[in-house]
Amino acid sequence: MGKQKKPKKDTKKKKIKMVGHKPLERIDLKKQLAFLKANKRRIQQNQELYYNEQQNQCDLNHYYGSIFEESTNLSSSLTKLLMKSHKNQVPYFISKDLYLYTWVDLYPDGTVKSIYSGEEKDPASLIVNDQEIIRIKYEEFLKYFHEVGQDEYVSLKKLKSIDWKFRFNTEHIVPQSWFGALEPMKGDLHHLFTCQPDCNISRSNFPYADFTFYTPESVYEPIQNHCGVAINEKFEPEHGKGKSARAMLYFLLRYPDAIKRSFRNSIDLPLLKRWNQQFPVTLYEKHRNQSIYMIQGNRNPFIDFPDLAEEISFL
Repeated sequence: MGKQKKPKKDTKKKKIKMVGHKPLERIDLKKQLAFLKANKRRIQQNQELYYNEQQNQCDLNHYYGSIFEESTNLSSSLTKLLMKSHKNQVPYFISKDLYLYTWVDLYPDGTVKSIYSGEEKDPASLIVNDQEIIRIKYEEFLKYFHEVGQDEYVSLKKLKSIDWKFRFNTEHIVPQSWFGALEPMKGDLHHLFTCQPDCNISRSNFPYADFTFYTPESVYEPIQNHCGVAINEKFEPEHGKGKSARAMLYFLLRYPDAIKRSFRNSIDLPLLKRWNQQFPVTLYEKHRNQSIYMIQGNRNPFIDFPDLAEEISFL
């Protein structure tokens, strides 16, 4: 990180009370919408509840302590810190339904944006839509089970096809197939983002790429499909490159052995580092990082210290 200032030891740690963040339970639609409404009202009344720089710095100092000065193997030390502090390992449907749409992924104006298209979405409509998708999936599964005779084998391929056909409005930056869709990776909020289903399908489980013929940042780019480009099992998003890169770098540091070798070898690490530098950390990411810290107990070091990406050994 060069001469970047490291955090000083600080034992102070103050939590900001979060509406709706009660002990984990499966919540219904009315509760989700109530949590969202309350959180939107709070940030409209006081933007410091969305992100408070002073509070963030205090928590950051407490979290990292003297790790940068005392560690002889920074990569290993940070991995141990991320693992040890990840005390509240929230399962996917709780992290998505209770936290992502209602607080973590909100922008300062109370909306959410699809990670790859940048399109603004109403979080309430996404909550309702996901509930409807759950209902449809359940009916499709029941229909299939009724069609299968007692002596017939249930087709895992058929079940997966139903699951694939009806997608939620959420993207795992590290695709579920890369780590077997296992917890706690599946529900880790640091790599969960709002994403419209068509962009989710377009990305599939492809690694990120940077195509020479495609420059979505340019106003003159002729390809404007609101998701990105997928060719030869690689994907370049139209938006969200810096956010996606920092989320994937976090995953590599937090779960060094979770990704299957074949997928791990497909990761373009220099590209992730380049996107991390090219697209700086935003207020939205700082809000996410601080919010997830309050929920899970751990942080994304590459949002707190982007230059760390050049110092860490990943693969």
